[in-house]
Amino acid sequence: MIRFSESIQVYVSFAKIDFRCGLNGLLALIQATFSCAPQEKYLFLFCDASRKKIKVVWWDKNGFMLLYKRLEAGKFQFPKIREGKIQLNRLQFERLLSGMNFIDRNASKVNEYSVFS
Repeated sequence: MIRFSESIQVYVSFAKIDFRCGLNGLLALIQATFSCAPQEKYLFLFCDASRKKIKVVWWDKNGFMLLYKRLEAGKFQFPKIREGKIQLNRLQFERLLSGMNFIDRNASKVNEYSVFS
């Protein structure tokens, strides 16, 4: 399993994208959507329209990694945002990858996320 530092930030885009898009296409989307360089110390996450698949782009010291996850049952739990982007912390990201609701109001320290434009 890949380990991310406690301070890692995850930027999630809700822009509709073609999930056939490869790494180069996602790098261009990162620059356009988040207005920053893909080599920044962030994870950039994109979700498909069905919310069953995610792609994550991450710069790891000397190259990009493209992570892909498809749920066989259920959907990834996101807030009801159709456009825009949000920022998650590492704990929220781990809960999201596990299929859990990272915005569960009963969970401690995971219900804060930032919506930004």
